Amino acid sequence: MNIQDPKSRFPLSLYWFSLFLFFVSISLFMVVLGSIPPKDFPIQKIVSIEKGLTLSGVADILSRESVIRSAFLYKVYVRLLGGSVRSGGYVLTRPQSSLTIALRTSTGDQGLPKIKVTIPEGSTSYDIAWILQKKLPEFNAPLFVALAKPYEGYLFPETYYFDLNVKPADVVEKMISVFDQNTQVFQREISDGGRTFKDIIIMASIIEEEARIADDKSLVSSILWKRLESGMPLQVDAPFYYIFGKASSMLTRTDLTNDSPYNTYTNKGLPPAPISNPGLVSIQASINATTTKYLFFLSDSEGNMHYAANHDGHLANKDKYIR
Repeated sequence: MNIQDPKSRFPLSLYWFSLFLFFVSISLFMVVLGSIPPKDFPIQKIVSIEKGLTLSGVADILSRESVIRSAFLYKVYVRLLGGSVRSGGYVLTRPQSSLTIALRTSTGDQGLPKIKVTIPEGSTSYDIAWILQKKLPEFNAPLFVALAKPYEGYLFPETYYFDLNVKPADVVEKMISVFDQNTQVFQREISDGGRTFKDIIIMASIIEEEARIADDKSLVSSILWKRLESGMPLQVDAPFYYIFGKASSMLTRTDLTNDSPYNTYTNKGLPPAPISNPGLVSIQASINATTTKYLFFLSDSEGNMHYAANHDGHLANKDKYIR
């Protein structure tokens, strides 16, 4: 009696085909499972993902909140999309698949409207906080000031688009990042010029407040650097707005003798830190000052600048344009 080899009754090709069908079935099951939102998917809710959470931690939160059916499948999707999850508050307005949730959390698509916020050149951290609070009602302005104050001068004035629930720390980080991107091109030029980057930004913050247009900024820059090099006090009024919130026309003799280190009448040299957040034009003017014979300047009531080479000429301009 001939006994047939068992392998001949189950060809190897059929084995591999069966195995292939098995994995295809599993894959299809995973795709179907991942495409169907949970029955109790939360609607009109914000799910928060805090910074520092692991992928497993995020998956556990989403599973617990019934945002995803399978934590395992969510993690597979995220790893296929790059493996990282961005923190933030994610708005859930309608049921979504695990794949969609994985895509949103991987790209930071929080589903919030982007709010346009324009920060003008010369704004201080207090000014920026007020602008942000006006645009974003829930924004924590006091916390922003506390976080931003040490970076005064390095918060780039620009038009930004922030999430409605953006956190102060994220705004500070973003503004510093944009500042770095815009000023990186000047690093070599500043180094070659012999001045420190900090001094350039401090001077730029003063120029921003003292002059309006590019030509005047460059002339004012030349005058102020010349005063510094000659050992003369800067004698500019802009820092008083930073100290007291007062414009030039509001200053008293007592203000001018205040012992603040930002008082450029009683102290020689630059203030200890920037007095505002300057724009690119002022930074460029601080780096590349126009050569000029002038040593004095003033601004009339309409903002026009008037220059003089000596103190007598400056007094004459005062009589003509100020008094």
